[in-house]
Amino acid sequence: MSNGFSRGQADRTLFIKKVEGELVVAQVYVDDIIFRSTKDDLAHSFSSMMQIEFEMRMIEELNYFLGLQIHQSDSSIFHLLI
Repeated sequence: MSNGFSRGQADRTLFIKKVEGELVVAQVYVDDIIFRSTKDDLAHSFSSMMQIEFEMRMIEELNYFLGLQIHQSDSSIFHLLI
């Protein structure tokens, strides 16, 4: 994988990059990419890299994904069954 990402073993659409003990995790599903990082700088770098490589736009906070309602707070992210 380019740019230091490795592919998940159980889920081949999950990509993980470790940088000095920090993580960037990206999930690709059809034409959606959901990503998160333990460090804001890494998330911004990932976003910039993807926007250079592909035509894309940022939607901001995730509310729904694959029929799951997503709730985010400062301390956690969890899904609600609908």
